[in-house]
Amino acid sequence: MEDFKSRLDMVLSGLCAGLLAFMTILTIFQVFMRYVIQQPSTVSEDLLGFAFVWVSLLATALVFGQKDHIKITLLSDKITGIGGLILKIFSEVLIMIVAMAVFVIGGKYLMDVGALQLSPTLGINLNWIYIVLPISGILIIFYNIHFILMEVKNYRQGVFK
Repeated sequence: MEDFKSRLDMVLSGLCAGLLAFMTILTIFQVFMRYVIQQPSTVSEDLLGFAFVWVSLLATALVFGQKDHIKITLLSDKITGIGGLILKIFSEVLIMIVAMAVFVIGGKYLMDVGALQLSPTLGINLNWIYIVLPISGILIIFYNIHFILMEVKNYRQGVFK
């Protein structure tokens, strides 16, 4: 499972880097079209917005996978042993519940609405844009399950603090 997580981290990092590079090139193109050619590109504006949504949500999943998200460790740093394990598992389960409710279920509802909407400049259903919500939610849940399994394994091996 650790090998799969490492590969997933690499894929997400590459995807986020690629999207950021795409957004940079598209921004330069858009500025050039607007100020030099004097004909702004509406397609690039929509693409930038959609790419921003994708990179934000995929990077959110990546940050959760690397445990670099904002967390308050005031209590968890002081509790060790089985109490610390229970607290860490409880924290991961709470994150899973929020990811399931907001990202997966909320994203599914948003996709249902997006199936009825069409991007005027790109001509695509907006559910292709909104699909990133359930994807990132599933990735966050995967990372939570991975960290729960790692904490239990570390506790059993005596590596747990």
